[in-house]
Amino acid sequence: MKNNTLATLGMALTALAALTAAASAAPAQPKHKISPSQAKAAALKSVPGTATSAKYEFEDGKWQYAVGVTDASKQMWEVEVSSLGKVTDKEKTSAAEEATEAAADKKAALKAK
Repeated sequence: MKNNTLATLGMALTALAALTAAASAAPAQPKHKISPSQAKAAALKSVPGTATSAKYEFEDGKWQYAVGVTDASKQMWEVEVSSLGKVTDKEKTSAAEEATEAAADKKAALKAK
């Protein structure tokens, strides 16, 4: 009886570890088709202003640039640009939202190690 309980516990822990690894694994980062400066240029065509950052990241199931833009009214935007230079999404954001997202990304990266 004790051996069955230990075997069941061991199998459950193995399955949990496999599920955790599969859920947190992103595919290997592909080579960029465009540069960060080209991603910024594409973002600025969609949201005129000043590009403050361009980070290549795996989000929404694909590799893309997340470009930070501040417009003339000082509103912050995150513009998603594909590896081919096409703007796929844009949304208003704030410094607090970006800080929260950065902290979550850092925590996920540490957990994946």
